[in-house]
Amino acid sequence: MKSLTGSSDFLIDVEKQESLLDSALKIVKNESFEMKRSLDQNELMDALKHAVQMICELRTSILMPKFYYRLYIDVTNELQHFLTFLTDRYLGEEQKFSVAELYETVQYTGNIVPRLYLLITVGVVYIKSGESPSTDILHDLVEMCRGVQHPLRGLFLRNYLLTSTKEFIPDKPPPTLSLLQNKNRNSINEDFGEDEEENKLEDVEEETTGDVRDAIDFIMVNFAEMNKLWVRMQHQGPSRESEKRERERRELRILVGTNLVRLSQLQNLELSLYRQIVLPGILEQSVSCREPISQEYLMECVIQ
Repeated sequence: MKSLTGSSDFLIDVEKQESLLDSALKIVKNESFEMKRSLDQNELMDALKHAVQMICELRTSILMPKFYYRLYIDVTNELQHFLTFLTDRYLGEEQKFSVAELYETVQYTGNIVPRLYLLITVGVVYIKSGESPSTDILHDLVEMCRGVQHPLRGLFLRNYLLTSTKEFIPDKPPPTLSLLQNKNRNSINEDFGEDEEENKLEDVEEETTGDVRDAIDFIMVNFAEMNKLWVRMQHQGPSRESEKRERERRELRILVGTNLVRLSQLQNLELSLYRQIVLPGILEQSVSCREPISQEYLMECVIQ
């Protein structure tokens, strides 16, 4: 069975796209079956090999966005089985294994696309384990995703990063506000003669998990990179297909906008932070891209 790694210089019709997608999905199905069988036998390294082969189908350059999306959904759904296994193995009651070692191991994966999908998947377990500060891991992941510069592949990879890490993005007040809250809390504790040990533990936790500013930084970096990839799609292929590419780009704008949705969901994103960091960042992207579709969409997002 032939893998879908390669590029296309001609327009492929829908029937051909369906055929190519079916071939890719068969490979995904076969490799995911072997992956799960290896997991059932507790053979992690073999499972990793099959996971890599499965994810390699996302290296294709010949699927149109709506067909690539269907492939992406199948692959990432299968990765959830891998994530469940890792969670049980590394975060179980005994916790015999170090997630940091696995996180390092997957970095030796030969191809960049499966390497980063696996890093994100393992990174989720790494964050849960508490072996390393979550802000460091998030920063590591969002920076390493720069390794995929193909517009379509890069957009979906960063979407996987954003959706996988949603619950781990820090949303605590910044230090100035936290300091005020701690002072008030300490004052109350002194009045009632309570121990300050619990407060110290909470302070340590805040240092390792970060605050809302770390969340803003993470999301804004991801947003900026996704917008650049999205804009670059207009230059992929011959000029006679510009209208087709424009339609495809409009279909993918929701991927870029998901970053702004995440920002709007942050409970501790105050108006001052929005004015100082978020709005200037969005406007900078709008101006620097010099592309009408992107500018129109970003302005719609700001207004809404």
